[in-house]
Amino acid sequence: MRKHLLLTLLSALLLSLPWYENFSGLLLLVAFVPLLVVEHDFAVNHRRGFWKYAWLCLLLWNVATTWWIYNATLFGMIGAVIGNSAQMLLVVWLFHLIKRRAGCAVGYASLVTLWLTWEWFYFDAEITWPWLTLGNGFAKDIRLVQWYEYTGALGGSLWALLCNLLVFFILQKQQLKLQNFRAAAAEKAMLAVLVAAPCAYSLVRFHTYKEAENPCRVAILQPNIDPFNDKFNGMSAQEQLEVIMAQAESVATDSTDYVIAPETAIEGSLWENNLEQNRTMLRLKSFCALHPGVSFVTGATTLYLFDENEDAPPTARLMKSSDLRYEVYNTALQTDSSGYVQRYHKSKLVVGVEMLPYPKYLAKLIARFAINLGGTSGGLGTQKERVAFASSSGKFRAGVAICYESIFGQFYTEYVKKGANVMMIITNDGWWRDTPGHRQHLRYASLRAIETRRSIARSANTGISAIVSQRGEIVQRTSWWVRTTLSGSLNANEHITPYVKHGDVIGRAAGGAALLLLLLCVPAKMLRKKF
Repeated sequence: MRKHLLLTLLSALLLSLPWYENFSGLLLLVAFVPLLVVEHDFAVNHRRGFWKYAWLCLLLWNVATTWWIYNATLFGMIGAVIGNSAQMLLVVWLFHLIKRRAGCAVGYASLVTLWLTWEWFYFDAEITWPWLTLGNGFAKDIRLVQWYEYTGALGGSLWALLCNLLVFFILQKQQLKLQNFRAAAAEKAMLAVLVAAPCAYSLVRFHTYKEAENPCRVAILQPNIDPFNDKFNGMSAQEQLEVIMAQAESVATDSTDYVIAPETAIEGSLWENNLEQNRTMLRLKSFCALHPGVSFVTGATTLYLFDENEDAPPTARLMKSSDLRYEVYNTALQTDSSGYVQRYHKSKLVVGVEMLPYPKYLAKLIARFAINLGGTSGGLGTQKERVAFASSSGKFRAGVAICYESIFGQFYTEYVKKGANVMMIITNDGWWRDTPGHRQHLRYASLRAIETRRSIARSANTGISAIVSQRGEIVQRTSWWVRTTLSGSLNANEHITPYVKHGDVIGRAAGGAALLLLLLCVPAKMLRKKF
């Protein structure tokens, strides 16, 4: 029907707009309402085929907001769009089936619990792409979501789902004239409170939150080396190092605590077996010796050679003309004038680019087709725990999230639990060119700052480098695709927020509720009714 198609397209539009710069995430509070109207029409008329409209809506939402992935990989974009929308469809389709068989109350409850459970599960799944978590859609509305320090982004998802359902209930009852005036007024008042109360609290919190003065002075480098033409092909590792060092020399002062270079800023053969004696690391040490008190943080590609007696993980690669194996890491390194190197390996990897899912089961199979590539199908190595880099003065401890890791709220809090009192994000957003992708990624840093109340220094090779306050404000930023530097300060903070302490309580609660609903409510109803 034309009506159903128009409503589906309207939902897709309302879901997509919050991921663009000029639109508020508040649109998410009503974005599902048109699709719920379509679902209701199919349910009351006992028609089949709702899933087609649902998938069209969810597919368009994914395409409209993440189409820019094609700049890095067309197949990756297709896979992300289809895979993500298919999982969303599974949630919506299950809600539709449960509602038809167990009634409206259980059905609508299942929509909330199943959606939140899926988002929560998706954060830790082997194949994960939680870019469109509903709560992320409020990333530009930092004045309205200061309460993320309690709930994380899943709190925003819950807020959006509850508002959508309440708006839908009010509209349906008005259309069917099933309410008396008092009941209608009560529901509208409930909706007003549900929308206004979180916003009012957040506005007060935003304007009254004060950062304790504990300045950590940072110098952020944005070398702007084209990832397509120069980063991994055109410029040598030495030439790239010279660019970084020239920038560092131009911006570092005697009062600088950290110089920060972006993800994979250093290329070449950085073997961790003897990292302190590596020529590049000695160069960084020499720089720090000229600037006592400076700690140099940079992204790098590092390798580790396993001894023949060591157990190598499934991701390890086979050395050419040898039985020895080695691991490749996307690494954050820190050194200072002492020459001691602290390191962290990126552990949330991009599927298909940096990691092969389920390597125990797939690595050997894929490797059969990659013999001539030296076993590069294994992906990158990871590590189990986060770390916080201690500054040379010992006053500051920096968690360094590498690119994609800044999307995962609870994962990000693990840096703070390891003692980080300031945070850094190092990234290379040039793969997406000048599209909404790098701007969305920047905005997500604001949510992480609010959740943890940790200021952030963000170094992006070809994206936007920035300093983000504990309130989530982007207080300083660079322009897109320019070689430049940024100097400023972060206030270190030792306070632990409820979200850092307790994590995704909403997700865990939703998971338990969804499981209970499926085990106790649905089977009994389904036994009484024909599928």
